[in-house]
Amino acid sequence: MSRPRTRMIAMYGKGGIGKSTVSSNLSAVFAQQGLKVLHVGCDPKHDSTLTLLDGAPVKTVIQKISSEIRSAEDIVMPGVLGMSCIECGGPEPGVGCGGRGVSRMFEVLDDLRLIEDGEFDVAVFDVLGDVVCGGFAAPLRQGRAELVYIVVSDSVMALFAANNIARAMKRFASNGIALGGLIVNQQDETTPMAGLQKFAEALGTRIVGVIPRDPMIRRAEVLKRPVVELAPDSAIAGVFHELARTVLADSVQAHAIPTPFDEAAFDAFIERTFGGE
Repeated sequence: MSRPRTRMIAMYGKGGIGKSTVSSNLSAVFAQQGLKVLHVGCDPKHDSTLTLLDGAPVKTVIQKISSEIRSAEDIVMPGVLGMSCIECGGPEPGVGCGGRGVSRMFEVLDDLRLIEDGEFDVAVFDVLGDVVCGGFAAPLRQGRAELVYIVVSDSVMALFAANNIARAMKRFASNGIALGGLIVNQQDETTPMAGLQKFAEALGTRIVGVIPRDPMIRRAEVLKRPVVELAPDSAIAGVFHELARTVLADSVQAHAIPTPFDEAAFDAFIERTFGGE
């Protein structure tokens, strides 16, 4: 009897928006539930797995590219709670293209058949979303990211990045991918949720979760642990568990193709919706 197909989930968002915090804690929750998890960092900063490696050093696919990669053990790092982790990495600053590094990593994943062989129940991709170039769009272009969630705040640049990601998703919708929704990372209690709800509706999607500002997240990052493991009974851990339940219950078929703005319409929407606050 063959194994069920691996669930593939991607977290996109502007750099620094908190997508690595969200994706790493979701991976940890999935592992706590007994699922076999592959967590893949698709950012040249290679910081997605810092809280998942139990203090072990990060090794990247790009570092290994110069030598022959013969097996999964050459690039897969053992993570906490029994999960497996991969970091793409990137070129030295000022040299080469980070997006090309992501594309090359997916070529390696294909060669090793890490996902196709059904070893994992769920694969979580943490992807930089400032520029949706060919490399960073690889999970969309190749249909790797069946369900995509965009981490946002109320900053204009975060929403601009989210709109661009939705535009890329519209382009690649025929690959069997879907925008599952937006995840709001609150800066503070003044976050304009009504405006963000209007933004989600305009994109033809929904807000699937709200991550409140919580000092426990900062403490967990300093200690290099996922907060759901460090403080499993905390309120913020409960938020991530609820988000994980929503994501696991989601399906591509439940969502329509996104309806992003063109640039002029985006500017008008932002001014109209947030300009009076």
